[in-house]
Amino acid sequence: MKNIAQPKMVYSHPTMCLYCHLVVEMTHAHDADPVKGSWECPRCKHLYRFSHWKIRKQKTRKTAT
Repeated sequence: MKNIAQPKMVYSHPTMCLYCHLVVEMTHAHDADPVKGSWECPRCKHLYRFSHWKIRKQKTRKTAT
């Protein structure tokens, strides 16, 4: 029996799609490009570019005392 290479998908946490308003697990290919890749809604096929989900560096905030 031959092993057929199937694209591995990465699933997100349950997230609300802003287009179809359903809570779904977004997906993207395992080898997606970090710059041009995107999450995809499985219901409506709406794409959310990775650049849309910017991760900010955590900084310690100075508190005024």
